[in-house]
Amino acid sequence: VAAGECFGLLGPNGAGKTTTIEICEGLTPSDEGTVEVLGRRWDDDEHALRERLGIQLQETQLADKLTVEETVRLFRSFYPRGRTVDEVIDLVQLGEKRNARVGKLSGGQKQRLALACAIVGDPDLIFLDEPTTGLDPQARHVVWERLYRLKQRGVTLVITTHYMDEAEQLCDR
Repeated sequence: VAAGECFGLLGPNGAGKTTTIEICEGLTPSDEGTVEVLGRRWDDDEHALRERLGIQLQETQLADKLTVEETVRLFRSFYPRGRTVDEVIDLVQLGEKRNARVGKLSGGQKQRLALACAIVGDPDLIFLDEPTTGLDPQARHVVWERLYRLKQRGVTLVITTHYMDEAEQLCDR
């Protein structure tokens, strides 16, 4: 996958999309072969890789009792460099929900918060596992627009999806 590109892994449920990116994310060990991400290998450079990646899981579970701001601030604390909490909250259009508890957010708002957590470290590469599954059309388009902005900034995206319209909108390949 080229730097600054949006690469889509397409396929039906059960095709292995999630397993493939979990191996690339260092969350699942590979059965065989060598995996290189950003020119590094998990067995040699795990810490350096973690600092350069953003990850949005298929079903991100965030603490319901924390506020949006507290959640983003927590994820920001994991990275030595990154964006400001305010910048990220504004980028994903959650400013009006800054003090809302995660458990009170709609599905679309939770997905945008998960995206905020994935980008707060200002990653070079972001893995997004079916980032808009279960969202209404309006919420999907908001997420697409945010991802398009990231791509314009030169961030590399790897997305799994089974939505052809999503792949056509976002992916270079």
